[in-house]
Amino acid sequence: MASKGILGAASIPFIGCVTLLLAMILHILSFASPFWAEDKDEDFDFGLWRSYRCIPDQDPGSLAEEGCYRWNHHWDVADWLNAVRALESLAVIFWAIPLVILPVYIYVALGLYYRCLLGTMTAFTLLGVGCSIAGVIVFGVEIGDNSGLSVSWCLPVCAAGAGLGLIAFIIFLVSTCKRPKFKHERHFVSGFYVDPDRNRMYVVENVEQVPSTPRNGVTISPGQVNPAVVGEY
Repeated sequence: MASKGILGAASIPFIGCVTLLLAMILHILSFASPFWAEDKDEDFDFGLWRSYRCIPDQDPGSLAEEGCYRWNHHWDVADWLNAVRALESLAVIFWAIPLVILPVYIYVALGLYYRCLLGTMTAFTLLGVGCSIAGVIVFGVEIGDNSGLSVSWCLPVCAAGAGLGLIAFIIFLVSTCKRPKFKHERHFVSGFYVDPDRNRMYVVENVEQVPSTPRNGVTISPGQVNPAVVGEY
């Protein structure tokens, strides 16, 4: 089943998946890096999980560094940092759901309960955006209230990921509200056929065409080109 466009009815959801994937990449990059803020008094950087510090060489005029070190935060961190950790972790979980389900849906069952599934994935995307933005705001406010701290590059990257997630949400919302017109096709690459009008899925068996052979004066055709329905879900 397909409509106009390079990817047919899957065009808009596919674009949304690509956008959400880019958002997830930026989010995980910032999520795991220890460069959310810089402590100017103690001269080290820290993120949600670890801290980072480079010790300069003590030789006069040397620009080299003796070594750089990373260490985990103490278990007894501030409540606001735990809150940011939780929010950004929830964003990863919420975004992972549509990134796993939608590609499979597009390939196997596009059209089956279209608005129901796309609407659910849109909601998960919005929840992830909300969690990510909330975490960025909480972290930014806490850093802004402390004169000894300054924002590092991970916070803007995380905010950019949230922005891409918001764009993905808008794309999914458009695809949910604007249901494409499906048309029945002859070939089913995935091995499944979905009737979008009846919300039913069929397992399709492709039977190869075998040339007709005469036998005892009777022409026998043991195969056919059109797929045969062998199961229904």
